[in-house]
Amino acid sequence: MEQNKRLRGVLTNKRMRRKVKANKKVRNATSKVYKGIKFRSKLELFTYKKLEEASIKSLYEKKKYVLQEGFHYSQQCYEPHKTKGYVDNTYKVRDITYTPDFVDPNGKWIIEVKGFANDVFPVKWKMFKNHLMQLEDPPVLYLPKNQGQVLKTIELIKEL
Repeated sequence: MEQNKRLRGVLTNKRMRRKVKANKKVRNATSKVYKGIKFRSKLELFTYKKLEEASIKSLYEKKKYVLQEGFHYSQQCYEPHKTKGYVDNTYKVRDITYTPDFVDPNGKWIIEVKGFANDVFPVKWKMFKNHLMQLEDPPVLYLPKNQGQVLKTIELIKEL
C-alpha cells in the first residue's frame, strides 16, 4: 500500500516525487501575456478579450481593498519560526487585502474570475463581500468559473 507523505513542501510516494506549492493565487492555471498585460490564467485573458469586444471598460487587478487593517499584537505571542524554533513573535500583523480581477471604473460591478479556488479564497471572498456591504452603494459581483459563465456575465453587465 502506497502512502503519500508531505515533508518540507515535497510530496512523495513510490511513483512520483514533485514539489507542492500550497496556496497559489490561481490553481492549475497557465499565465498568458496579452497587450503587455500578464494574466494569471487563460480564463482571465478570455474575460478581458470578451469585455474588450463588448466595449466594456474595466480595470484589471488595479484596485486593492483592505479587508482588515494591520495591527500590533501587544501581548507576548509564541509561534514556530523556520530557523529559531519556538519564539516570542511580536510583530506587526499585515493588512488582509483583496484585489479582484476586473473592476468597473465607475464602481458599478466587479468580476472575480475563478476556475479553481485555492484554500484561502472562500474566506477572503466572504470578507470581501462583507467589506463591500459597508459601502453606501455596493457593486454587483460576478464570479464566473468557465467561459459560458463569462459570456453570461458580459450579457448581464450590458443590461446594467
